[in-house]
Amino acid sequence: MRQFQSFSSSIESSLPQPHKQQSSSEIYAEPENFLEIEVTNPKTHFPHPDHRGMFTDYELICRTNVPAFTKRMSRVRRRYSDFELFRKCLLKELSLSSHPKIAVPHLPGKILLGNRFNDEVIQERMQSLNKWMIAVAGHPLLQSGSKVLVRFVEDEKFTG
Repeated sequence: MRQFQSFSSSIESSLPQPHKQQSSSEIYAEPENFLEIEVTNPKTHFPHPDHRGMFTDYELICRTNVPAFTKRMSRVRRRYSDFELFRKCLLKELSLSSHPKIAVPHLPGKILLGNRFNDEVIQERMQSLNKWMIAVAGHPLLQSGSKVLVRFVEDEKFTG
């Protein structure tokens, strides 16, 4: 048998309850799960005195508390070709997984000839790679399940 409940008490229980006031330590506490990745600090290298084999790499800084990652903070250097290999390995990992279809965006275009070592061009590429990396790493399924993503942002040398 149901217990009698007055109309006023049933309305009060269905009304939204006021928010509990948070302390400043709760407000400014680390979010439950976060992953911040930044592509920054480009450096052009000159392996030979005659400028043969020049290349530019970028610093990849990662801060996270996502359990899939072993390091809370990492800094590695990556060339454009490393980003290409990362994308290729990520696509392969996804094709072998049971995840629903995840669209991995294309990398910003490769600079084939001309002024690819111009400071302005390098800055533009860095910003494009940063935007691309944020889009890829921002996917919740990749954050929690991609071993390739973890290796790319944590391992000193990325081999796939």
